[in-house]
Amino acid sequence: MFLLVKEEVCLIIMFMNDTNNLKKELDEKIHQLFSNNKAYLEYIIQTKKNFLYRYLETSSDKDISIKSHESNELIAESFESNMGEAFKNADPLVKEGIKHLAKSVPKENKPAVKYGLKTIMEDIRGEHGKISIIAQINWDFPEYSPSTSKCKIKKVSFNYDDPNTFRKILALKYEEACEIFN
Repeated sequence: MFLLVKEEVCLIIMFMNDTNNLKKELDEKIHQLFSNNKAYLEYIIQTKKNFLYRYLETSSDKDISIKSHESNELIAESFESNMGEAFKNADPLVKEGIKHLAKSVPKENKPAVKYGLKTIMEDIRGEHGKISIIAQINWDFPEYSPSTSKCKIKKVSFNYDDPNTFRKILALKYEEACEIFN
């Protein structure tokens, strides 16, 4: 049987207290860091840029920039003109659409697939907020109408009530939306 001596119990209690104190300190620092909406916006932009690099850069579009369509939207788009690269998407619907695009549009017309990642900050009020992330693949060349059957859209909504939750979950929500690019 395993028995702890008094000194070992004291060390364990001290360690647990130190861990709790460190968690409290970190929590306070995060709350201070996210003391205004600007800090939230900067974190959203920084996180989004990482996903643009990973998922929206194509053989023809590098260094994708974020455009602000409206004050509460962050939009990024890119185009893939290499049909072989675009065809690597694993989704059967997307694959079939890209295959049809490549067959039906002559190469000299430079067909391309459009990728998009939009962030809508529906409600950001300090420690509380709601964000929607919309990822899109569109092969409706050259119009790129999102209302056609020639695109795939994935929308992920995210509510938060605490800066810690915001920090921990935001990247996971971007990853969930960006699954359509695989």
